[in-house]
Amino acid sequence: MKVAFLKRLYENKIFSQGQLTQFAYTLAEFGNLPITDLGIIMHQKSAGVETSTRCTVTDLINICEIGKTMSCLAFHSSLNIIKLRFKLNPQAMTITYNIKGDIENAHQIVFLTENILGLTRYSEQTQSSKQDFFEIEEPLFDLMQQVYEKETKNSDGSFDEYFNQVIKMRCQERIDDLKNIVLLQPRGGKAE
Repeated sequence: MKVAFLKRLYENKIFSQGQLTQFAYTLAEFGNLPITDLGIIMHQKSAGVETSTRCTVTDLINICEIGKTMSCLAFHSSLNIIKLRFKLNPQAMTITYNIKGDIENAHQIVFLTENILGLTRYSEQTQSSKQDFFEIEEPLFDLMQQVYEKETKNSDGSFDEYFNQVIKMRCQERIDDLKNIVLLQPRGGKAE
């Protein structure tokens, strides 16, 4: 099985009362999970220290804004089907999707998230396509999480940032390799 990874920017938003609760129920239903198997984690930053608190779906009823009282709100399933991370930055709200399954499943979760929460994609972002998603084999994804946890016990960075950095580095290596191959090709022919 593969893990689809997507990071998308949305316009900042204040949610209506109960909107995040409705989203949690819909997400659990989509993943065919009991609502108690959906982990909801609230991250708060104070004096440079980030703390994480597990919430219940009823705790979400009065949460309408991400960024003031909390720095991030994450939804996880115990079956690792869906991992969404909502994070507010000064310009936009970032949602990172880590979704176990095929691209079609990932498209459905993005569609569900955007519609239930009434999200507007930031600036010129267009409809999602297969090229928007990065797929990685699940064992490699799990290994990257283990390496991240081992190397960053006392770090402020998130796994999403680490994952992006590793992927960008690997893609740049591939681009550099392809450039070298093109440079080694004789004019008008193929490399031998």
